[in-house]
Amino acid sequence: MIRALAIGTALALLPLAASAQSTFERFEAVAVAMNGMMNEAFIAEIPALEGNLPDPEWDEPMREAYTCMYDGYVERVGEEPVAEMVTQMEVMLETMDPAELLDGGAAVENPDGISDEEALEIVEGCNLMAVFMARMAESGAMQIMMQQQ
Repeated sequence: MIRALAIGTALALLPLAASAQSTFERFEAVAVAMNGMMNEAFIAEIPALEGNLPDPEWDEPMREAYTCMYDGYVERVGEEPVAEMVTQMEVMLETMDPAELLDGGAAVENPDGISDEEALEIVEGCNLMAVFMARMAESGAMQIMMQQQ
């Protein structure tokens, strides 16, 4: 689930991903698409979330956290393995549906040379999950989800 969130969504954005000039721009497009798909899946499970989820587009704190994560990956293994991960994410989005993403179907592998532990360390060090959770709380989604439990 952390990988799916970190890598963090609407299939309509795939043309943007393909036409983006840099690996980071492609990464952003895929992450935004995955965030949108996650929103769709959450709403399918909890209809009360409609209109109460964070925008899948990156705000400044989200951009900073994802940039930190991306840079951390590149620092550890270089640009090529990260570009390969982004390509894998783009291919996966072509066939994945929102429910699959939420059910853990986004088994994107870390870039070659980065273990799960190292990936988690990078994500935590960049506060990506904290930013994501803050956005969920600010939008009201967290409260709605807790009420549905």
